[in-house]
Amino acid sequence: MSALNEEQICGRNQLFIPDGTFVGRIHDQLLHLANIGKPAFASTQPLSREQLSVLIETAFWASLLSNEGRTTRVCLAVAAPDICRDAMAFATPISCDESQIAKLAPAVPPRGCLAVSGTSEALMIWGFGRSQSGSWQDTVTVKIRGPGNLGIGVGPFQPFIVVNGKSDLFLESSPNTLAHHLQRALPKPVPVADFFATQAVLRECMALADLARMIVDDGHGGMVLIVPKEQGAWEESLKPFDFRFAAPDRSIGDAIRLQLDEQEALGKMLPQVLAVNLSDEIKNQIVKMCSQQHWKTWKGAAQAIASLAAVDGAVVMTRDLQVLGFDAKIAGENGAIIPLCIFQPVPGRQLAESASLEQTGGTRHQSAARFAAAHKDSVALVISQDRHLSIVHWQEKINSVAILRHAEWWL
Repeated sequence: MSALNEEQICGRNQLFIPDGTFVGRIHDQLLHLANIGKPAFASTQPLSREQLSVLIETAFWASLLSNEGRTTRVCLAVAAPDICRDAMAFATPISCDESQIAKLAPAVPPRGCLAVSGTSEALMIWGFGRSQSGSWQDTVTVKIRGPGNLGIGVGPFQPFIVVNGKSDLFLESSPNTLAHHLQRALPKPVPVADFFATQAVLRECMALADLARMIVDDGHGGMVLIVPKEQGAWEESLKPFDFRFAAPDRSIGDAIRLQLDEQEALGKMLPQVLAVNLSDEIKNQIVKMCSQQHWKTWKGAAQAIASLAAVDGAVVMTRDLQVLGFDAKIAGENGAIIPLCIFQPVPGRQLAESASLEQTGGTRHQSAARFAAAHKDSVALVISQDRHLSIVHWQEKINSVAILRHAEWWL
């Protein structure tokens, strides 16, 4: 059933000790969130160093297990039932140990979580949630992404720390860090004087981030090329492009515009509703129903586009999210010298050190680098079959192709 046997697990060395810097920094962040009144942390006792140590240690070793050939990939969330209200609770909580996590992981819905109770000394799995709502960010999460690969979230920092094999990196990123990076890479200027135009830009970048996440989660890899317009010089570099659509697919952008139109209409209607001679209870119910009704998302449309990435070749779309087709092949000179630099998704400044084309990775990465060098107004999202995400684009400041490796750490 598993890649490790019981003797190997019992004889292991402890990696995340309670008194270590790694666990200590997480614990300090928990105490800070409790002190400033974050809802989930202010109402419950934060996890102790010992509990954090056990949780992370257990998740790490669970990541090395497999069940019937399936690698363990799941999110653990330390949360009470009043936070994850859509959770399905077990009649009897079970022990939060490696074997149970590996066994339950395949049953957790996509984007769901195993719900862990931290109210007692021993950590217990009391159920699993169907989704990760916004309120789940007010707790501790451990995302098992693959063997030895964890993303540990603390409150609004998702993730706060990434464990990648034997190394650990403090990212302190937010759920929208990838979207903000894509907004700068494209670039898509934000018209701050127009609220709804600003929201359109931000949500388009969030939709791109969701699209990348879906392709990563599917595990088949793929490439998305983002070009400036429906037609242009970039077409000469994509031959063949057999599955180009007769008309661009605008479903993601249409969903975003519908969402914003309904939000604007709601904003105009609410003052009229509040002015009607009704009880406050009825007014609150109307407002709640309208708010829930308008919040439709682009995720269904994005999932349909993510499926196209399973076909060999690139999905091609414009900056305003018009999908032009898929299975596009990048043509280029294999021997051309391309200026490029490789970066990591970590805080602070990084030196722009030159790298060779071979250092970028396999065929997809090298093709994307050649495309970005030839068409400096394009961006490529490259996802490998081992679920690594790279963002490839031309960076004017360093006069080079910039490749951000391991952007999946932000997901």
